[in-house]
Amino acid sequence: MSFLDNIKEVPITDFAERIGFTTVRKGNKYVSLKEHDSVMIDTYKNCFWRNSKYTRGSKGAAGSIIDFAMEFNGAADHKEAMRQIALMYGIQGEQEAKVSFNKVEKKKTTTLPPLPPKEDVKLDFPAKDKDSEDVYNYLSEERCIDKAVLRYFFNKRMLYQDRHKNCVFVTQHFCCVRSTGEKKFVQDKPGCDYNECFYFQGKKDNDTLIVAESVIDIMSVMTELCHKKKMFINYDYLALSGTGKLMSVKYHTDKNPIYKNVILCYDNDEAGRNAIASTKESLKDTNIKVIVCQAPSGKDWNDYIVLKKMSSR
Repeated sequence: MSFLDNIKEVPITDFAERIGFTTVRKGNKYVSLKEHDSVMIDTYKNCFWRNSKYTRGSKGAAGSIIDFAMEFNGAADHKEAMRQIALMYGIQGEQEAKVSFNKVEKKKTTTLPPLPPKEDVKLDFPAKDKDSEDVYNYLSEERCIDKAVLRYFFNKRMLYQDRHKNCVFVTQHFCCVRSTGEKKFVQDKPGCDYNECFYFQGKKDNDTLIVAESVIDIMSVMTELCHKKKMFINYDYLALSGTGKLMSVKYHTDKNPIYKNVILCYDNDEAGRNAIASTKESLKDTNIKVIVCQAPSGKDWNDYIVLKKMSSR
């Protein structure tokens, strides 16, 4: 194997324990950290994410063992992270690690990851800016969200602009922030309830729940409904902030027995496909009809409506 492959072969759980963390088993597949209970490690895929952050890559909070070393062991960049791991495990070039570690035996499973515990703090809402012009322009021009959808979000007070010109998406139980500038920044605020996630009802007694990975994906699906002259208020909506909180779907279907249909609008990638399989598995013993509705093209629903608008110009 290559040097990079040998680095990525090292289990994150083993590395975490060697740098002083205490691992906590969360079922057959997942492990968390006693010191950081928002961290979830997928031992089968050897990757991790942090439920309070979703910025990937440099100094981010998701990814491989290299990203983990940057997040938790002070590595300044990917190069330094790989050097730390190589020195710790005696990895040189294409030679396998000299320090032994136990490889995880993978079992076929569609078990959903457990929801992280709700932080025992008050939900942190960022201070509002004097207006929402930057957010409105960003979502309408760059993200191609229909103006009717934007009006709906503003009128329902589910969207505003903070003093840093970020989009702030809010419900009673959830708050997430997304940058409008070139530098990508996405964050769930402390105090979010991951059972609820970003959930809202279009109108009373709807029997269909639409689920997507992000709020902007939900807004994009609503935009597509506008394009098709359909009433988006005829559906309820759930944005999960990624695929790490899939149990929220089961939580809402149990809480709302009126639901007959769940429409899954996950991303067109491996994580999205895995999320579809896991969500179907979690609902298999119910009478709910699960409908898969991924974007016809592009990575996700927002990618699709942006590309569609660009091609129509």
